[in-house]
Amino acid sequence: MGPEIIKDTAMTTSNEFGYVDEEGNVFLNGTSGPTKIGQYAAGEPTDGLAFFTKRYHDLVSEIELASARLKDGKGNLDSVTALVEKINQSLESPNLLGDFDKLKAGRDSLLVGFEERKVAAAAKKAEVKAAALAKREEIVALAESLANSTAWKVTGEKFKELLDQWKKLPTGDRGKEQELWKRFSHARSAFDKARRAYFSTLDAGRAEAVTAKKAMVKKAHELADSTEWAATTTSYKKLMDDWKGVARAAKNEEEKLWAEFKAAQDKFFANRNAANSVRDEEFGKNLEVKLELLKRAEALLPITNVDAAKATLREIQEAWEKAGHVPRNDKDKIEKRLKSVEDAIRKVQEEHWHRTKPEVVDRANTLVTSFEASIAKLEKQKLAAETAGKTDDAAKIGQQISQAQGLLEAAKSGAATLG
Repeated sequence: MGPEIIKDTAMTTSNEFGYVDEEGNVFLNGTSGPTKIGQYAAGEPTDGLAFFTKRYHDLVSEIELASARLKDGKGNLDSVTALVEKINQSLESPNLLGDFDKLKAGRDSLLVGFEERKVAAAAKKAEVKAAALAKREEIVALAESLANSTAWKVTGEKFKELLDQWKKLPTGDRGKEQELWKRFSHARSAFDKARRAYFSTLDAGRAEAVTAKKAMVKKAHELADSTEWAATTTSYKKLMDDWKGVARAAKNEEEKLWAEFKAAQDKFFANRNAANSVRDEEFGKNLEVKLELLKRAEALLPITNVDAAKATLREIQEAWEKAGHVPRNDKDKIEKRLKSVEDAIRKVQEEHWHRTKPEVVDRANTLVTSFEASIAKLEKQKLAAETAGKTDDAAKIGQQISQAQGLLEAAKSGAATLG
């Protein structure tokens, strides 16, 4: 039922759009006459007129604000729909005083803006969905490239990051998204499966390493009090090589086992060093004896009488053996000095032996004889050339004789040093 139309009513308060009578009834002017749209009993008629007029201005303000927001691309379509419905209700069942033609124009303008905004929103939504789909495809491609990675920690964190990105993306084409999700899930599952298998194997290997290294620690403790210095040092070296050849245990376990192993090893070497220090102190007197023997040996240099030097060296060597061990830090140095004397005597002896070898002496004498025969032959040739008046030939032969005589003198000098 529409508003009640009143034709003859006394007016008390009015404006261009309607009036309020003395009883507070509010009327809207229209082409068919005034229409009662309500009643205001809370005050004076002027208050009623102002109240119903304000309703109109408030609605106009809402229309203007909504239009501006639509124009700026910020309007909410649901809010605009509600506002259009509100305008239609005001037009169909008036409850305000104002320019209804302006309200209709405002409504129509809103509807145009609404459609434009709706089209833009649909395009934007499609754009967002397309971008989200492209991003999901990018995420899937990256996930598939990481499926075979063995950088477990970094890649695991990357998969979490990709999953978070996926969840934050807006939804779109459900079918395509499900297809992409299957690929992403497959890649992530493949990585997780490989990671679990790796750490399962690693844990097994670490367990074996712990067992092996515990056995080494036990052996190290058994050797810690040994006084078989050389043999035990070799045993510790082998244990160290074995330790390095075994996989590492978990960090805490590895550090604990190594500390126990090293403590046992350090104990042995501390004992060995202490024993060596005592022994070196005992060997100090032996060192003094050998240093005196070295003075005697080095006094033989340079060698002038090899037989006498050999005899003296034998005495020194016998005394050297009787003197006994010396501190380890001095052993190599003094033995190297004695060996230098031994090498010098050996060298002189070898040179003497070489000079007195019968075959060497025979070769030298044969060489002298050969040069002498050559010179005698050349002298005969020279005499024959001179007799024949061949002065040039005689001169050349003379030069050959001079060269041969030089070689003969060298051969004689060499032979003189032999025998």
